[in-house]
Amino acid sequence: MYFEQQLALAHQELTRCSIQSSNSHPITFQVLHWSGLQAPLPHYGHFKIKFSIFFAWYSLIFAIIFILAEIISDTPITLISAVFSSLFAGLTAGISMATYYYYSAKRFNLSLWQQLK
Repeated sequence: MYFEQQLALAHQELTRCSIQSSNSHPITFQVLHWSGLQAPLPHYGHFKIKFSIFFAWYSLIFAIIFILAEIISDTPITLISAVFSSLFAGLTAGISMATYYYYSAKRFNLSLWQQLK
């Protein structure tokens, strides 16, 4: 129950700062919360955790795209190039997203996750 209270307080603070719900609670974190994992919202999490979550999510998405491209296209995509490409895309997106949320939290002077009580 404590996590849900922190989540509600975080949503209130983000709404006061005029941060849209689609930005403050992206689909990646919605999936985590629906699955029962209690991860703080991206504006409140640690940089390494945000990076890890976004890296895994975007790597998976790009791997699925490469698999579908392999199935649909006539030209084969080598497995090693698909793996490296999806990992590079996940790395790039993970660093970009984690950096964005880090500086966004600093810009709006948001509370720390532990301070939401």
